[in-house]
This record gives sequence, structure tokens and C-alpha cells, in this order.
Amino acid sequence: MLILAIETSCMSGGASITSSGTVLGEITFKSRKTYSRRLTASILYLMKELDLTWDDLDLIATGLGPGSFTGLRIGLATSKGFALAHSLDLLGVPTLDTIAENAVLEDRRLICPLMDARRSQVYASLYQPEFPNGPKRILDYLAVPPQELERILPKENDILFLGDGISCYRTLLQDIFKKRAAFAPSCLWYPKPSATGLLAERMVMEKGERPADPALIMPLYCRLSEAEENKLKK
Repeated sequence: MLILAIETSCMSGGASITSSGTVLGEITFKSRKTYSRRLTASILYLMKELDLTWDDLDLIATGLGPGSFTGLRIGLATSKGFALAHSLDLLGVPTLDTIAENAVLEDRRLICPLMDARRSQVYASLYQPEFPNGPKRILDYLAVPPQELERILPKENDILFLGDGISCYRTLLQDIFKKRAAFAPSCLWYPKPSATGLLAERMVMEKGERPADPALIMPLYCRLSEAEENKLKK
């Protein structure tokens, strides 16, 4: 299965081409500049370098969020546009699932991806490692103040944290979880486009996920935008 994956959930993202569990090519970049200036150009360059046409692809996979509202809108708009223009199936892949894929599965600790959600919150979930099948999610996708993790997460297990939320809340997490907390290196904090593509293939081939109508796929925000919250307050 030949998959174009697009990941724009946070400041580090890009595009990849994967096939049958193998990464054929990947372009990633990390910057605060908008994805709209280079995402399409990166996709077209990647396909040209791999000598692929749109007819060669079987599926487009796109990061579904949670994450940057602007980044998700750009990624979904790009994915939907290509899928509709070239009659390709589109599958949304939750971003926290993709980050969890960065964990070493032989490690028996629970896996907790944390994304900085700003406004004193984190996006989080929890996964049980299942070698060789990949992490199994055991907690819903959340947008919560990091202090709430003490109440939400198990009180006995060792936990591996990964994601850019660590840069903001590492000291707090150490105070809460003491020796039970371990922290992945920063190179494993971000959702890789290739991981999005490989996970999408497993979702279809092993879990029976069915691609949706591109027009109906919506981002996984986990909370209202700041503008929407301010509107409700008024």
C-alpha cells in the first residue's frame, strides 16, 4: 500500500511516502512559519524525487490532531484537496497516536504523549506497549491542565513521557510522579510524517479502519479555540 502522509499538527511536520511498512522518502521541517508556504511544494518535490504520480498512490493519511488549530486546518485542507482532485481515499490519524509510535515498544512502561496546548493545558493520552503490534491506547484524548494528570494517570505504573509538553512541565511532572516518571529525548517529541503513514497502513490492514469521505473528515481539536471560548464568555 503506497501512502502519502501529511503531518502539520505542531511546529515540526512535513510529508512522507511509505509502502508496505517501509519509508520510501520523507521531508520534515521545524519552524514557526506557516505550513501553507511550503507544504505543497514539499509534497510535489518528494513525489518527483521518487518518480511517483498521483495514480501510483493508494491512500493519503493526514494528522488529525489535537494540535495547532492553524496547522491542522492547513494540513486537512491540503489533504482533502489532493484526495478529491485525484480520487484518492483519505484517512485521519490522531496525532497523539503518532507520537506514541516514537516510544521503544520493548519498554514495559506506560506511554504518555504530552503536547503543549498553551493556555496552561496539555493534550494527552495514555498507551500500553504491545510488542510487536504497537502502542494500544487505554485513555481518551484529553486537553487538561498538567496538574490534573496526577488524578487521571495510574498511581502505580512507571510512565514514559514524550512530546513538547515536557519542555514546559518537566519539573511539575517530576514533582508529581517522582521516580515513576521517565522522559524521552527531544528527538522523539514530535509526530513524524512517516510514523503517520506507517500507522495509517496498520489501521487499514490490521484493524480494518475504512477511509472516510474526504469532505466529512474533521480535525480532532479536543477543545474550543480561544476565539470560540471568548465568544461564549460574552
